[in-house]
Amino acid sequence: MLKVEELLGKIWQGDCLEMMKQLPDKCVDLVLTDPPYGIDYQSNMRTKSEKFLKIANDTTMEHREYFRQFHRILADNAAAVVFCSWKNYHEEYAQIAELFDVKNVIIWHKPGGGIGDLAHSLLTDYEMAIVGHKGQCLIRGKRDGSVWGHSKVNPNDMVHPTEKPDALLARIINKFSDVGQVVFDAFGGSGSTFLAAQKNNRLWFGCELEPKYVEIANRRIEAERSQLKLF
Repeated sequence: MLKVEELLGKIWQGDCLEMMKQLPDKCVDLVLTDPPYGIDYQSNMRTKSEKFLKIANDTTMEHREYFRQFHRILADNAAAVVFCSWKNYHEEYAQIAELFDVKNVIIWHKPGGGIGDLAHSLLTDYEMAIVGHKGQCLIRGKRDGSVWGHSKVNPNDMVHPTEKPDALLARIINKFSDVGQVVFDAFGGSGSTFLAAQKNNRLWFGCELEPKYVEIANRRIEAERSQLKLF
């Protein structure tokens, strides 16, 4: 069995199911994560040197085992917030609702949208995040609406193809957890959830399969820690 206190502030490189199965029950206070959408996604956006890696394990929408583990490791009266696309929303919602009390779906309005079929489809300028409660999770602060407008990460600054903006992640963290509580992300990517948790005085840990992104995430987190030391 893994000891959470030894994992805090660290990213486990490897399969998140293998990690979660070794975690004790009720050891995290918020699950905030962005699983693969089951659409075999390959970003065509280029960085200065190369295309982003193809998203690993992005060929299925069968996430029940992930969600079972989320439910088991989540504390009572806490929330799991899981991003999804309109393309897999119905599968994700059904699987999450088997275990959690789904209270809301946050609509992230991201002005500018994406590319796609320019001649035949409307602009996709939103993503969704399903909010499932284990028990009854109190919302912190005011009772917001469910449509949240936050600008996307500038493409020139992106280090991961599905990177979420800091302001959006911070808002979720502050709405569904308290200072000093533990935030967990099973699909850590380039570390955006971890950075947002750290900046907002939460404890955190999580997992990422791709070594390249673990390296990027660790560099970003260490840069933030170094910045904090200056003050």
